[in-house]
Parts: sequence; C-alpha cells; structure tokens
Amino acid sequence: MSEALERLGGLKRPELTPRRLTMAGVILALLVLPPVLARVAPGLFSDYRLGQATRAVVFVIAALSLNILMGYAGQISLGHAAFLGVGAFTTGYLTWWYGFPFITGFIASGVLGGILALLVGIPALRIRGLYLAVSTLAFGIMMEQMVFSAEFLTGGQAGLRVPRPLQGEFEFVRNGDFFVLCLLVFLLVWLFDRTLTSTKVGRAFFAIREDEQVAASFGVDVARFKLLAFVLSGIIAGLAGSLYGSLIFNAQHEEFSFQRGMSLAFVIIIVVGGLGSRAGVITAAAFFALFSRLDIQFIPRFEMWVPIIGGLLLIYTVARHPGGLAQAWLEAREAKESKAARAGTLVEEDIANVLPALPAVTVVAEREGAAPARSGAPVLETKDVSVNFGGVQALQSASIEVPHGKVVGLIGPNGAGKTTLFNVVSGFIKPTSGVVKFKGQDVTEDPPHIRASMGLGRTFQLIGLAKNLTVRQNFLLAQHPLARYGVLPGLFRLPKVGTIEDELEERSKEAIAALGFERFRDTPVRNLSHGQQRLVELGCSLATSPDLLLLDEPSGGMAPAAAESLAERLIDVRDKLGRTILLIEHHIPLVLAVCDEIYVLNYGSILAHGSTEEITSNPEVVAAYFGEAVA
Repeated sequence: MSEALERLGGLKRPELTPRRLTMAGVILALLVLPPVLARVAPGLFSDYRLGQATRAVVFVIAALSLNILMGYAGQISLGHAAFLGVGAFTTGYLTWWYGFPFITGFIASGVLGGILALLVGIPALRIRGLYLAVSTLAFGIMMEQMVFSAEFLTGGQAGLRVPRPLQGEFEFVRNGDFFVLCLLVFLLVWLFDRTLTSTKVGRAFFAIREDEQVAASFGVDVARFKLLAFVLSGIIAGLAGSLYGSLIFNAQHEEFSFQRGMSLAFVIIIVVGGLGSRAGVITAAAFFALFSRLDIQFIPRFEMWVPIIGGLLLIYTVARHPGGLAQAWLEAREAKESKAARAGTLVEEDIANVLPALPAVTVVAEREGAAPARSGAPVLETKDVSVNFGGVQALQSASIEVPHGKVVGLIGPNGAGKTTLFNVVSGFIKPTSGVVKFKGQDVTEDPPHIRASMGLGRTFQLIGLAKNLTVRQNFLLAQHPLARYGVLPGLFRLPKVGTIEDELEERSKEAIAALGFERFRDTPVRNLSHGQQRLVELGCSLATSPDLLLLDEPSGGMAPAAAESLAERLIDVRDKLGRTILLIEHHIPLVLAVCDEIYVLNYGSILAHGSTEEITSNPEVVAAYFGEAVA
C-alpha cells in the first residue's frame, strides 16, 4: 500500500527518529499538562501565570506573521498591530454582536486580515525602503483613527467584548484551557511556516529579500510573491488578533494604537530575534511578552519602560549583531565555516582546474509553456531598440541577431550601452522603441521572470546570487522554473510537491558535485571568495539548460590562466551542449577565442558587426575601442 502511495503522489512514511519522538513528546506534554496542573497545583500554575503564558504564545504567532513579511520577503511594515486589531474587532463584532460561533469570527479575522494586507501590499510593487515603511505606518494610524474608533463598528471608547470559544461546554474561560487552544494554533502556524521555507515559495521570498533583479532572473514573479507575502502575513496576524481579543475578553482601539507601541514592539522582536530566523523570533517574542508583564516593585510603572528598553536593545542589535539572536547563536559555527572556506578557497590555478567540470553542471530542463528553439533560426533578435533615460540616449536603434548554437560577443568601451542592451533583452528595462524577439516570439512587453521561464538565463556584472543563502539553496532557487507546482500546493506541501522537491534536490546535488563544491554545499555564498562565487553563478545559470545564456563579464576577477580555461569551457558549452551564448567581455583574448561573431557598441549604436577577423581589422572599431588606429 505504501509503495502504491509513493508511486501515486510521492508520499513517504516518516522516519521516527529520536529527535522527532522527543518533539512529539514535548508537544503532547504542552497540550495536556497545563489544564491538568492548573487544577492540581493552582498555586504554582495559577490562572494569572497561565494567562501570561498564553499571551506569550499569541505574541509568538503575531511575530511569526511579521517574520514572513520582513524576515523572509524583506518588506518593511510599521503598522502590523492594525492587522491584530482587525482580527480582534472582527471576532468581537461577529460573536458578541451577532452571536456567530467563535470559529466563524476566527476564520473571518484571517480572511479580512489577508484582504487588507493585499491592499497595503499593492504600493510595495512600486515603492520600497523608507517610503514603504511610511505607507505601512500610515495604514496603522488610519485604521486606529478612522476604523477602530468608529462607534458604529467597534463600540467606540467602550470597545467590543470578545468572548472565548464554547466556554460553557469546554470551559475555555480558564486560561489553562485557552492556552491549549492557542498552542494548537501556534503549532499549526509553526508547521505552516516550516513547510513554507522548504518549497519554492519560501525560496522566492528569500530571493526577493536578497535582490529583486536576481530573483526575477531566476524566474521568480516578484510582484506576485511580494503580494503573497503580505497576504500570508495578514492572514496569520488576523488570526493572532482574534486570539488576543479573546485572551483579554475585549477589543479597544487604544490596545492597537501607535502610542501603545505594539507595532514597534513586533519590529523590535523581529530584528532582535533575527530577520528570517524562526527560532530566534519565537524566543524573542516569548521573552518580550513575558518581560513586559513583570511586576518589579522597585521600578514604578515598569511596563512604560519596556519600549525604551526594547529601543535600546534594537540599537545594540543593529550595531553589534545585525543578524539578531540567530547571528549570536551561530557566530561560532559561522566563524568555523568562514575559516574552512578560507582554508579551502580556490586560488586562481585551482579555479582553472575546476572550470573543466562546468558543462557537467547542466541538467535536462522541462519548462512548461516554453517553445523549443528552432535550429538555424535566430534565438534572439532585437530590432531598432532605443532606450532613453530622461535626456540621455543609452541605446539608439540597436539591432542584433544571435543564431542558434553560436557564441556572439558584445563589446565596446565603458558606457557604450552593453549592459543596458542586456537588461532590455532580459526584461529589466523596457525599450523606448523597438522589438525584442526570443525564439521567434515577441517578448518586448514580457517581464523578466517570463523570459527566464522560457529559457533565458543570465549572469550579472556584480555577481547575481542570493548571497545570504547557501550554495545548495542558490542551485535550488535557480531551478525555480522547473518546480512545476502552484503556490497553493506549495504552501501545504502536497504529495506532488514533495516528489518535485526531491528531484530538484537531486539535481542540485549532482550539479554541485560536478562543480567540485561538495564541501561548500551548506556554506553561505557570502563566505566564498569572489572566484568561487563567480563559479557558482555560472553553475546556477547553466543548471536549467537555458536556450540562451547572457554572460556579463564572466571572467571578471579571474587571472589569465583561469580566463583561458573559461574560454575552453564556453566552447564546450557551445559544441557539446548546443547552448547559445551572448557575451559581454572586456578580456579581448577570451572574446576572440570563443566568439563566432561580434557586435561592437559605441555611444549606444551598433558600430560594427562581423567575424573576429573582420572586427579586429576594422579601423573604426580599433579607434573607438582601443583608442588607436591599426598601423
């Protein structure tokens, strides 16, 4: 039976390791013991103490919601308490005023939180950084002043009563019982969060956080996944708000006001715990929730000092440990890994020896909806492409053709428009006029992730990797177009997702082994040398067998011996794998060694086009590029 299930959906019987058994035992104890101990030992496990523990659990859920947005996707939010307020007021409105069951208000809180987060996230498609932070802050203040204070919606100053679920039958009025309910919700959120980070959805979030251009070049729909991060964060925050309102039996607008500092508290929790660190955020949130309710006799009104203490802790964290608690915990291991990486850093001669394995990195790619390249037809055509940046003409009627199975060079002096043309081809810049065709299709209006999914890969002048991710994670990210499952199956890791993820893992393992980087598999890319990073980038760009590979100065930072070896490998990629390459390169010997034909750009216009012999003997090219005429 189990074998049949594995064939049908990739289901696997979970291995009962000692660690999993221990975790299961701890979870069971947390679910069973609190209500029992509250009755057996009411002095030690008082209703008040269990109430504070419940508050900590609710804070953890809310912090995890913000961590998805800020820690994973890198989108700043300074008005997150508004989503908790939405959850609390929605639950009170439906349960207290209209008598609906708690579960109705709970689900509605998540749905409404997600809808509002979607609306807040729309500006994030065009703004980022400080402007995004200000817009989220404005949303929080607007909700407080215009919605939460509206008497006909929220009861005005009196607020709304938020009853606990089925308290007559299951006695959820007791904090010990309500703690179990909140803990169950936390476990579900934790499992969802853990699942999220193990699929292409989580990797897309991480890539957006690192560099949106790099994410798009790997086939990630940046706009779509940005909005998804807002929606998921809003849903979980709304659910946390529903629980919070039931915990305190009431929802008042002061509780979620800017002056109260709840939004700032969550930002402090995320930063101090460590952006993107699940364990760090959980620890910081639980500590903050318990610490802010301490009763210290010799410090009057101690709760008012908590924001000040949190602000000082935030400043210290940013100055000394930008990665928060997660960085502090991992500093020893990071130091050891960095030392190992330095000890194993490839010198230029070693890089030259590793490069022969580069063609073996390529895997068989199956991209949905990608038309095959036609043999003999141009893989890429640009016709009269012009780009204006204000009054600056970066490109002027630039037309090139890249035949299938050829290596075409794009050279010219600095500022000639080469990278601008690359960005037009890959979709990062929309041309002012002209047409771009890829494999015979007009892609002028298509965004970068669509072109990547069609089989267009590229590297960047400044290395295009997610540098805070490991080598393995970058290879998985590079295969984003091959992860043939939707967002919804990915969020819940349905059986099909597990099968596909196993395939991607195996391909990544093979590619890393072919590159000779097994010892750096779990090393963050930032800890590698420049030469190693360049090799990983080249490997990632080849991992999906692109029909057209755009290489932006691939020999940058390499010694002559390594550049010579790279030339041989690019010829192998062309001849043995049948790949098509468009190459920007200032290392002229490499260009002459690998290119079948060359285009020369000068002041945004095509100055010359021809074979290597024709280009090197062209007096205009020599004068423009080398600054001297041929004797």
